[in-house]
Amino acid sequence: MNVKTWAMAGTAAAVLLCSGGWYAWESGGASHTESLCGTPSGGTDAEVATGAQGIAVVEAAGEPAHDPQAVGAENPELVTTPVRIVETMKGKFAPSIGVSQRVEPGGAPGSFKVATSNREVMMKPGERYVIAIGPGDLEARPGTTTFSTLIEPARRGTAGEADYWQGVIAKAPPKPVCDDTAT
Repeated sequence: MNVKTWAMAGTAAAVLLCSGGWYAWESGGASHTESLCGTPSGGTDAEVATGAQGIAVVEAAGEPAHDPQAVGAENPELVTTPVRIVETMKGKFAPSIGVSQRVEPGGAPGSFKVATSNREVMMKPGERYVIAIGPGDLEARPGTTTFSTLIEPARRGTAGEADYWQGVIAKAPPKPVCDDTAT
């Protein structure tokens, strides 16, 4: 992938994580495009439940780190934290995935600060969180990335968070039809 394409993809991912749209990347010479329509960042719980393709309670399995596989990897404002799925409320997750998020530039592992959302915290190894994934691959196929729209501590415990979010998901309006997805 050439530098211009990476720069465009990184810029698009940064802008679109907040506003919706589409992004593209290459992995092993094969291009892939995904839709980002209606992906909220920092919305209400109902908006998160509607827009997210996956919601789960996870346990952070490592420190957040710059991820060379993430879209716009040359941009040091993206980090990925490895997590283990504890309880799934929406979507079909692999047992372990990496969750990417935007952070303030110039940080080092363990000292990142969240950049864009008031509904995201930095994960710490061994602690549990509720995550909502907007765009990305919940099944952790090689060369893919997931992007968070919500990362909050699991304050209600695993069972409490599962009950709460299943209730929110059941009452959330259906996701609007998005017709800008291309493959």
